Amino acid sequence: MGYWITSLALVAFGLVTGFSIGRPFFLIGAAMLVLGRLRHRALVFWPPFLGFVAYNIAYFAIAPFYCSAGGIVGGGLTNTTCSSLVGIPWPADPSGSNVSASAFDIANGVSLIVGVAIAALVYGGLRLVRKRKASESRQTTTI
Repeated sequence: MGYWITSLALVAFGLVTGFSIGRPFFLIGAAMLVLGRLRHRALVFWPPFLGFVAYNIAYFAIAPFYCSAGGIVGGGLTNTTCSSLVGIPWPADPSGSNVSASAFDIANGVSLIVGVAIAALVYGGLRLVRKRKASESRQTTTI
């Protein structure tokens, strides 16, 4: 019961705070709801769930997070530069007023690669553990 309450609380918190910090909470809660019936099957539950968590962490680490503007005051040109949480500088679009939309596309692509890689590593690790336990149980029964 606690699993479902936690996942619903994350979804609710994500909806209430959707315009500020809510997106990752909503997405993780939604993933928990989708994968909830599989949570007792580690090989099926953990790889996609941790891959999704890794995607969210990577996205929010490398996507443009804060921006600063400088330039001539009084109708002149402004220069906007944005940075990610890990310090990646993102250039402004040609108008110079916003961060380029391609920055979000790049962050999404890199985060997708990170999420898939983490899911594959977790799956491989769980398979190794399962094989090791199976071989250990066969060795103890033959002795």
